[in-house]
Amino acid sequence: MKVLANRYLYHFKKMLPENVTVDFFDPENFPAHANSYDALFLNTTTPINETTLPKTGKISFIGTGSAGDDHINKEYLKQQNIQFANAAGCNANSVAEYVVTCLLYWSDKQKKSLQDSKVGIVGVGNVGKKVSELLEAFSIPHVNYDPPRQQREPDFKSAHFDELMECNILTFHTPLTSTGDYPTHHLLNKSWFSNKNFDLIINTARGGVVDESVLLKELNTESLGDTIIDVWENEPEFNSKLAKRSLFATPHIAGYSIQAKLQASKIIVDAFCDHFDLQKKELPQPKQSTPKLKSEYSSLAQILLDLHPISTYDNALKSLIETEVENRDKFFRTMRSTMPLRHEFSNIYIPSHFFETYPRLSLLGVQSK
Repeated sequence: MKVLANRYLYHFKKMLPENVTVDFFDPENFPAHANSYDALFLNTTTPINETTLPKTGKISFIGTGSAGDDHINKEYLKQQNIQFANAAGCNANSVAEYVVTCLLYWSDKQKKSLQDSKVGIVGVGNVGKKVSELLEAFSIPHVNYDPPRQQREPDFKSAHFDELMECNILTFHTPLTSTGDYPTHHLLNKSWFSNKNFDLIINTARGGVVDESVLLKELNTESLGDTIIDVWENEPEFNSKLAKRSLFATPHIAGYSIQAKLQASKIIVDAFCDHFDLQKKELPQPKQSTPKLKSEYSSLAQILLDLHPISTYDNALKSLIETEVENRDKFFRTMRSTMPLRHEFSNIYIPSHFFETYPRLSLLGVQSK
């Protein structure tokens, strides 16, 4: 059996059964002969539809190493009798850590108490639930807004929109949809700013969930204080004007941790094994991280920024702003694929004396040594 896989899927080959042969491709050049394989393994940089894969050939399984799957025409795969799997939930903890780190940094920089703020979580799936848990741990007031989940799950209670509009901070965690009872394309639009100001808006969901032109306008008119944007409406192109104005602008890497990437590969390989009735392997265990830290820090936010390289990602993306437009998309894709992965906090060990000054480190799962 032969499979074709994106070369950047993490530790992918180690997870495959011994009797499976894998060839790798660069996402910049999706092979024309892809349909000669039994299965394809992709990420969000490779769209699959009638145009990109007009003849499906031998393929009976396609997996994407990402939680989002709007780059896949699932109806088309169903018509072709192709089994599909995504890695839903793989990066929930990683994205939640990104959000909370950003919130703590924003609070520190703007000298605004998060305990005196209220965060609206828009979309309470795998990621939104984890964000809610971390906010609860830090005693940060918040509301969970997810009407479609309430419709699906009678036990879940969504906040009303009026309650959401009482929040001064919004963080988005919805899929990108354009149909159904609750489409999310441009979910946040100019109507949300009618007689309303926000201090901070974060989007780590999908590009297009928020209307970027509206964000830029509201930043310019000071109806919006700050933005933190990780996902972009026209990826791999990105809105350079919005990036320049954002507190943090990153290249779709909020979920890019070693642990999340391992889990993503494991989820889709296991689904592949189930499809073909093959023996599964154990998940490889990464080495623990022991970063070098300064002897003193002025705040919890500062130590977290040394543990989580958000500012490095931000600097890298903003360095592309002056790049010629026709080259930005290429550099954006390359940046996403080649920047070093970080560890999640639960896999990081730091000297115990930091916990004496910053006991809330334990709420993020950071370990002492």
